[in-house]
Amino acid sequence: MKNFDSRTYSINDFVEWDERKQLEIAPKFQRRSVWSPQAKSYLIDTILRDKPLPKIFIRSITDPKTRTTLREIVDGQQRTRAILSFVHDGFRVSKVHNEEYGGLKYSELPEQVQAEFLKYEISVDLLLDLDDRDVLDIFARLNTYSIALNKQELINAKYFGYFKQFVYKLAGDYLTFWKENGIFTDRRIMRMAEVELVTDLVIAILDGIQSHKSAEKYYQLYDESFDARKQVEERFHATIDLIGNLFDNGLGDTAFRNVPIFYSMFLALYHMNYGIKGLDAPRCAITKREYPKVKNALEELDSILTSEEVQPEHYEFISSTRGATADVPARRTRSEFISRMIFENLES
Repeated sequence: MKNFDSRTYSINDFVEWDERKQLEIAPKFQRRSVWSPQAKSYLIDTILRDKPLPKIFIRSITDPKTRTTLREIVDGQQRTRAILSFVHDGFRVSKVHNEEYGGLKYSELPEQVQAEFLKYEISVDLLLDLDDRDVLDIFARLNTYSIALNKQELINAKYFGYFKQFVYKLAGDYLTFWKENGIFTDRRIMRMAEVELVTDLVIAILDGIQSHKSAEKYYQLYDESFDARKQVEERFHATIDLIGNLFDNGLGDTAFRNVPIFYSMFLALYHMNYGIKGLDAPRCAITKREYPKVKNALEELDSILTSEEVQPEHYEFISSTRGATADVPARRTRSEFISRMIFENLES
């Protein structure tokens, strides 16, 4: 006998089941975690934008005597709780997630939006009349094929506020740039490598060069507000535009497509125009007239990085491009070396 079935149900179906006491949201099969208001708001924004949600697993138990069916949420409890709570005006959508409907409860949304919300369909795998042992066996089999989350993916799953939304939008603005310049492949982008890089760059813009181990601190610190976002965004865009102007044919055939080298080149160029806190290197604003001088500096750097023979005066710099490239000393050594070379060419 078939013991599972894949279906879709509307949010209104879940609301009706809950009102009829035919829905049980019990923590038997999942950890009893409590979602933050930001996490709940992000979920509701996903629905309002008509984007897909992960599948929910429901154990369906039918009583033949009463001809009633009890639906027990075994995976997706927090999502279900958040949706039902929103329908009953339990919280408001955050403006960080949705400018149009931010600050509104469900009953305050336009009627058409309320109707569309209730019609939103959720993919469900029904587990039909299975006992606890069978349910646990199914989840053990599903988890066998799960890929362990990396650090950036874990941060993504934990934070939903201003800093996350800012960094993810900024990284997304340059998807074509990352791929066309050979900095990240589609596979690495799927694992959020470009978000990790942009996170590190934004942190350096804010507070100077840091270890990536400090990344989560900034997601937490600026979860509720991030006042510097406008200035950071403008300067980030300007620096990427500058890189585009300096590399007419892209980065694909240069050492600068390498992530640690790109990180330091970006910060060196940013330092020239705006300054990086704690970076021990002189600076001078780069005007369009001086692009040829900067190009010469970067071409010389590329030759140093790709040369088989390392000159004694370049040894520390080359060492910082190998091994623990994300450590603060290595990042600082690279960024200061590149900054000095650019400055020397500008002053020549």
